[in-house]
Amino acid sequence: DITEMLAEALNQIKKRGGAKIGDKTMVDALEPAVEELRQGVASGMKLKEAFEKAALKAAEGAEHTKTMVAKHGRAKYVGQRSLGFVDPGAVSMALIFKTIADYLVNN
Repeated sequence: DITEMLAEALNQIKKRGGAKIGDKTMVDALEPAVEELRQGVASGMKLKEAFEKAALKAAEGAEHTKTMVAKHGRAKYVGQRSLGFVDPGAVSMALIFKTIADYLVNN
């Protein structure tokens, strides 16, 4: 259920904001994390293990935003100057997934 909730949240975020992978937004962390979580759960992986892998994908996605120029959100106003900096929304998504993964592993 949580996998489908997160997938729907991703869909609604993309629909409302129009962002996609590569636009330097939270989607760059959220989409790979949701996909990894879906694949893990579908393959029979325990939820805590699936969230651990999803958290890693989210962190990778957030880090990758350093190589992008912002095309959506507030950062789009700084344009080329956004290059070299991680997107705060993507980092927030990575932290959320890491926190959930840590909770599941430790409880």
